[in-house]
Amino acid sequence: MKEIKRDLIYKYQPLSNIQLSKDEKKVYFVTTKTDLKNNDYVQDLNVISTDGNKSSVVVKGLKRANYFIVNEGILLIDSKKQKEGYTCFLWLKDNGKTVKAFDLPLQVDSLQDFNRNYYLVSATTNRSCPDFHKLNGKQQKAYLKDKKKDEDYIVFDEYPFVYNGAGVINGNRTSLFLVSKKGQNILKITNETLDVENFDVKDEKILFSGVDFDTFKGKWSAVYEYDHKTKKTEKLFDDRMEVYRLFYYKDRKIVLGTFGKDWGAIESGKFYSLENGEMVLQIDCEYSFYNAVLSDVRYGKTRSLVKSKDDVYLLTCSRNETIIVRYDGDRLTTVFADNGTADDFCVKADGTIYAIAMLDMKLEEVYLIKDGKNSCLTSVNRKVLSDKYVAKPEEIVLKKKMPVYGWVLKPINYDPKKKYPAILDIHGGPRCAYGPIYMHEMQVWASEGYFVFFCNPRGSDGRGNAFGDLRGKYGKIDYEDLMDFTDLVLKEYPNIDKERLGVTGGSYGGYMTNWIVGHTDRFKAAASQRSISNWITEVTVSDYGIDFPIEMEFKDVRHCEKELWDISPLKYVNNVKTPILFIHSREDYRCTLPEALQFYTPIRINGIDTKLVIFKGENHELSRNGKPLHRLRRMNEITDWLNKYLKG
Repeated sequence: MKEIKRDLIYKYQPLSNIQLSKDEKKVYFVTTKTDLKNNDYVQDLNVISTDGNKSSVVVKGLKRANYFIVNEGILLIDSKKQKEGYTCFLWLKDNGKTVKAFDLPLQVDSLQDFNRNYYLVSATTNRSCPDFHKLNGKQQKAYLKDKKKDEDYIVFDEYPFVYNGAGVINGNRTSLFLVSKKGQNILKITNETLDVENFDVKDEKILFSGVDFDTFKGKWSAVYEYDHKTKKTEKLFDDRMEVYRLFYYKDRKIVLGTFGKDWGAIESGKFYSLENGEMVLQIDCEYSFYNAVLSDVRYGKTRSLVKSKDDVYLLTCSRNETIIVRYDGDRLTTVFADNGTADDFCVKADGTIYAIAMLDMKLEEVYLIKDGKNSCLTSVNRKVLSDKYVAKPEEIVLKKKMPVYGWVLKPINYDPKKKYPAILDIHGGPRCAYGPIYMHEMQVWASEGYFVFFCNPRGSDGRGNAFGDLRGKYGKIDYEDLMDFTDLVLKEYPNIDKERLGVTGGSYGGYMTNWIVGHTDRFKAAASQRSISNWITEVTVSDYGIDFPIEMEFKDVRHCEKELWDISPLKYVNNVKTPILFIHSREDYRCTLPEALQFYTPIRINGIDTKLVIFKGENHELSRNGKPLHRLRRMNEITDWLNKYLKG
């Protein structure tokens, strides 16, 4: 079998945004290809006929295949003609051609049918001109001209003021609009200070949640309902609850959220029925309803909740895989779980599921799921790995009161008589997880002659609230699990050379990498990616910010500098003897650049070999959604650094 080269990442085609046509006779999905000439990506819109299950390309070479299926057909956002303040739409014809539909003076995020006469649109607005859509053409041009004059100035008067991937968001809100299908007249149904987070439609009503704020956005949401017949909005609930999802279910209003009373503000949501202003518990569960199992070979828009007729389906992480469950009013029923991850999905009225999934160490494909069985419908990525060495994860369990599950990848051409270097890879989150699915970086290292080992220490997702609880335990129980797991791997795989161990991780994994090198010298090289070194600056600068001390439930979130400093790797930086590489993006607002700089500087001053590589034009998602050439450069920097110390 051939090695997996670092640049094979250019050959992968991630799948995303799978949707059913209104008549349920077709399934549409997007494939993403690398465009090396422009250091970017292009997307194709594909279709599968549900009767013959044959796949074909509908539209090729789109800059961004953002599309919406409505009663009148398929609307595409025309990314080539986008202009500030507007969204331009195209109608997709049956022959694959497009024609102009209409332009909206809104920055549209989503669009769907509301009724026969209106679309429901969510759009980003800004408080500097929340009613831009009401201005006439001349007034809109004047506003945009004045705005351009201020491009050299950034003004903050709110919190949060930045968000990863979006940049400066000061004054931004997600607002809801009804847009008439004839004439595109616009009716705004939310006020200028409300930031909408979730919404659902039933008949002539819209159920939605969000945070209404002037200068500081807290964690707690309120629930509202808009009645189109009366043109009035009623606040239904507002009592210190974090709302994760909400939807209509038959005659009920269902809210998935938490009051944070048992496990803090980060605890898994429970299902409540909103009745007469009260939350009535329906299902007590410990799932986090998103795809928490990480991979670096995904790209594009996905969803974690789908409604089909009266049924509601959700993605969730269960131990180390992403499954699909059906909400049945008083219980959750698993409808898909098969040694991998469901990444996006849609559901027919009869319960048939079409899912984009990564199964059995394969790249993404579309699967038909019916009666508990699945069949693969596409072969988009089949050839790219057909002759390559794909290391199979071998499960290893650290037996404790709360067992820790992990995996080991053996190097290519493994010879039990030889000794090999090894890399510990730590996931982000921490409420995320690793699983036995395909990870490009890990497979590259296995092909370059490394053992690779990884696990889900306490704090990870998929195992319930008690397992995921790190309040007062950051750098303690998680560090203990990682070191104990390393010891177990060395015991079970004696061909690993314990003198040639490397460690790497990103985000929370970067934090743990920084923490590890300040507490042990057992690793001969480290690569810290988009990391955290100082929780005081992380709380005051990043888009995660104040959420952290709230989630940690410090006694006084306004005076918690000691608690923050005690769990900051920077406190222990003078202990570091391990050569360490830092990878960071300049536009990373989740773990900001100063986090790397603060740790890098004393290490360099202390004479320890170190290097900081900063990527311009990238954010926290560099390893997953970064520009193609940047992703390869990142891979090269990390691998070459580890090779220098573990193979040199």
